[in-house]
Amino acid sequence: MLIYQAGADQHIDDPLGDFLTTKELAKRDRIVFSVAKEIGIPLVWNLAGGYQTPLERVLEIHRNTMVACLAKYVTSANQ
Repeated sequence: MLIYQAGADQHIDDPLGDFLTTKELAKRDRIVFSVAKEIGIPLVWNLAGGYQTPLERVLEIHRNTMVACLAKYVTSANQ
């Protein structure tokens, strides 16, 4: 089982992070979900971190994680 903590505090504008852009975090999420799906490993994940303001920027990062998960695991037949 893969346990993925999809943190937002790595963001370039986060006071605790200053590492990755929003696009890079979204790419990170797509990679994690794609690899887990391709190799068939069970995956659990949670949203974490994000200390920047305004809060809407953190919510965008978390939303992008959910979108990446749905794109990989939910087909149109399941919607």
